[in-house]
Amino acid sequence: MINKLIEKYRNTAAPAKASAWFVISSILVKGTSFITLPVFSRILTTSEYGIVSVYQSWLATVSIITTLTLWGGVFNVGMIRFEERKYEMISSFQGLAVSITALFLILSIPVIKYLESVSGMSALLIVCMFIEIIFQVPHNLWATEQRYAYKYKAIVTISLGSAVVNPILGYLAVINAQNCKAEARIMSALLVQIAAGAVLFVVNQYKGRRFFSWEFWKYGFRFNIVLIPHYISTQILSQSDRLMINNMCGRSDAGIYSVAYNFAMLLSLITSSINSSLTPYVYQSIKNGNNGLKKRTTAIVLFVAVITIGIICVVPEFFTFLLPESYYPALKVIPPVTAAAFFFFVHPLFASIEFYYGKNKYVTVASVIGAVFNIILNYIFINIYGFMAAAYTTLFCYICFTVCHYLFMKIVLRENGRPNDIYDVHSILLISAGVLFVTLIMQILYNYILIRWAVFLTALVFGFVFRKRIMSTAKELLKKETA
Repeated sequence: MINKLIEKYRNTAAPAKASAWFVISSILVKGTSFITLPVFSRILTTSEYGIVSVYQSWLATVSIITTLTLWGGVFNVGMIRFEERKYEMISSFQGLAVSITALFLILSIPVIKYLESVSGMSALLIVCMFIEIIFQVPHNLWATEQRYAYKYKAIVTISLGSAVVNPILGYLAVINAQNCKAEARIMSALLVQIAAGAVLFVVNQYKGRRFFSWEFWKYGFRFNIVLIPHYISTQILSQSDRLMINNMCGRSDAGIYSVAYNFAMLLSLITSSINSSLTPYVYQSIKNGNNGLKKRTTAIVLFVAVITIGIICVVPEFFTFLLPESYYPALKVIPPVTAAAFFFFVHPLFASIEFYYGKNKYVTVASVIGAVFNIILNYIFINIYGFMAAAYTTLFCYICFTVCHYLFMKIVLRENGRPNDIYDVHSILLISAGVLFVTLIMQILYNYILIRWAVFLTALVFGFVFRKRIMSTAKELLKKETA
């Protein structure tokens, strides 16, 4: 049996093998962060955890601006356009992103007091943030190139190595810190990032030998600068709630909310890998006129809905078992944020059609609409109801985000003379309504364990009934990855 599995693995095509390892690596890395959550939630106070969470939110948001996310949309296009000079492009992109970030760091020094008041971070953490972004650049560019070439061994090794070293070093730093435990956790992670980033910076520069290139700097800047509103808006949708809770309610509430938010986002461990395979499959199906796309996408949406309901129903037991009592007030954050993660999975079905027909402007418009709604609603309702309101504004905005993409998809299809028959929208709508219904019911019944587990078992039975359709869809996706 084992020999057969080994032989089957050896005969698997490189793209499918690499995709599988990238998924496994991603799950293990994110899983490590989740597993260590109970440890850090006990050695850090809610306020200290809030500082770490706010730092990470600002890091993710600011890096979009200072690096232009050059490992994003422009990278794969550039790898085709400059195939013979790809390493020159990578080293030049590295030079551009590092230079812009360093410039922002220099410009921030004279106004550091103002940035402290705006960000809610100390001057030390603001400087650490820019330094960490600088050393993230080499890693992100290198990792994207490795994925593009299906070279999974090195990236899996480095990713898993960092995932193990980071929490161990963080734990040692925190327990040995007399004061400033949050800063100790942040700076321990920074040291790991610097170690990996410094090596990969040298690797990228050695291969490309081009830090500055007007051709590549101009190309990367012009291509990605128009996508910044989309990247920023998407980041606002996922991060603004924690930043606004920090400013309006305090660091302690931000820490409590962030822990519950991380539990709710367990769903993303699964959906991120599904989306990475689903989008290419959708494109290939549209190109070849595959009539089975409707049934297969509906089966996948149903599968994700069952998992969503399962997480909503059973996570409270894990939450209360793994975390100290100080975090219990945020328990009811989990259902609406988990439902929001479900809609974050659904929206790429519609957005992928916009990308397929080259209508990137619609993607940006939908992202901006969702982000603006999120900021306005957070400001209004967090002031009235506290941090719990952020969970519902997040859910509402992701629903709006998904609806906008559906409407834009209809426009794109009409502009290209194609009927709106790619997906079974009515079934997707019905499944989505079911997720929302369970979410609202669970908020009322969260204290009734037997009812929650009964709903969970019902969802499992439902998934079992449709297992054949789901499994056939999974096999079809794997074939497309192998092709």
